[in-house]
Amino acid sequence: MRLLWIRFCLVAVVTWNSFVLARQASLPGEVVVGSGSFSPIVKDVDKSLAFYRSLLGVAPPAQVTPTAFSNDSALANFLGTPTAQIGVATVRIPGTMMNVEIVDFKDIDRKAVQPRLQDPGAVMLILLVRDVDALLGRMKNEGVHVVTTGGLPVNLNEETRAVVIQDPDGFHIELLQLDPLPETTAPASSNVIGSRFALTVEDTERTMHVFRDVLGFKPQSGPFTDAANRLMNTPGALIRRTAAQVPGSPLEINFLEFKGIDRKPINARIQDPGATRLQLRVRDVDTTVKSLKAAGGQVVTTGGDGGPINMRGLRVAIVRELNNLFLVIFAQGQRQ
Repeated sequence: MRLLWIRFCLVAVVTWNSFVLARQASLPGEVVVGSGSFSPIVKDVDKSLAFYRSLLGVAPPAQVTPTAFSNDSALANFLGTPTAQIGVATVRIPGTMMNVEIVDFKDIDRKAVQPRLQDPGAVMLILLVRDVDALLGRMKNEGVHVVTTGGLPVNLNEETRAVVIQDPDGFHIELLQLDPLPETTAPASSNVIGSRFALTVEDTERTMHVFRDVLGFKPQSGPFTDAANRLMNTPGALIRRTAAQVPGSPLEINFLEFKGIDRKPINARIQDPGATRLQLRVRDVDTTVKSLKAAGGQVVTTGGDGGPINMRGLRVAIVRELNNLFLVIFAQGQRQ
């Protein structure tokens, strides 16, 4: 019964240990001090795991068994789904400390969502790659759906080529080839060498009140342009990109705001396929969650009287921010 929660704890603790040395010189006033997993909520955990292993070039173990579902009460309360059966599988993104942590639910009402890239709440995993044509060709042979206009990579500038595809649940994934290639710890045999994350927002300024003023990010915003319309297949739209690095982490988040195109905000629950979690490690979980609630966030985790809970050495809570991204706020061994 505790196997799923132990797996979650190991992922979080490994992420914490990986970043703590890098943050010894961090400023005392900072809120967020690291990042963790990207976590898509899916319809079929084993199908999604096979997809991400293929995409990331991570070979499965010699013997593959179906993911076990469990009603681990600790994990279920943490997720705010106390009656659900939960299945979890993870795969590491080469060249990063970031996992794709795939989550599936049973025995609970669910309604799948498939947001378009322009819809507030849509997310996109951005994979930095050595050869976008080779990876796209292989994934097209496996039947992947290509979003980018024309079905081929486009030139974003003289040095950058990219294409957007979708996973089995409709999550968007950008394959981004930079020139020159960035430094990486990924093995030479890996096409994927790094990752970023993108979130489509309803309003940049309201969103930056949360990520800049509450969480301590240092965003850099650009103007509205139509430069990425072919990449994202959003004809007629203007897109504003705001970039910010997660404090204490190499992960860059891009906040995308669209105008001049139909948009429909998503309102997925955490158990709905198409919802997404993102882990953020913080100095003080209780203070951070209180501040997020004051900024309009909604706590999903149950059992903590509307706040964080202690879970086997971790202080944790899940908060849904303004655009429907579920933020996993965690730290080790904090107060009751």
